[in-house]
Amino acid sequence: MNKKQSNRKHMVEATLSFLDGNASVWQSIAKIGEVKNQLNDVNQAIDTAVVDQQQAQLSIGKIKLEQKRTVSEKADIMNDILEVFAQMNGNQELAQTMADSASDLFQMSYDDMLRKVKLIIDAATENQEALVAEYGLTAEQIADLQSDYDRLRELNGQPREYQIKSGIATLTLEELFAEANTLLGSQLDNLMKLFKRRDPNFYNGYLKARMVVDY
Repeated sequence: MNKKQSNRKHMVEATLSFLDGNASVWQSIAKIGEVKNQLNDVNQAIDTAVVDQQQAQLSIGKIKLEQKRTVSEKADIMNDILEVFAQMNGNQELAQTMADSASDLFQMSYDDMLRKVKLIIDAATENQEALVAEYGLTAEQIADLQSDYDRLRELNGQPREYQIKSGIATLTLEELFAEANTLLGSQLDNLMKLFKRRDPNFYNGYLKARMVVDY
């Protein structure tokens, strides 16, 4: 829920709270009770939609972290092979580049880790013939790490799963807020005019509760 939606939600709740606190003033008018109940149902549906949106965000965050761990562990195995290969061939620069452990990789920021894993994949691909023939690496390991790397890179951007889940939640929120606006602007605001002269204090209190405040 964005800031604008949050401010609108506060207004809806303030309006409902005001009506609950002054039920004795309007409860003899059945139509007001009917519209208020509809508005309360919409408000509860907004709460549900917000929870769904938050769960979508938490779910994708968990998936992303698990993928980072998987890539770290697979990259570490390839790292070790490349480090030994480099040392056996007197390439100290490559050996130092390939010295990170799975823990080192996992603790890096996503961007730094992705850059490092790309270096590992590129080095393994460049030296694939010797690594497969003499050091126990397989072409399938390189392809597997490349696939997991691509998946993590996708997740680190704006993952499709989150776009879909959060997009649906956001659309639902917009529809619910539109319904709330209709109930307030086209119905409840008009019904409250019954009290404009009958009970000015109540009417003005309602108008105050209906104001959208920027927090």
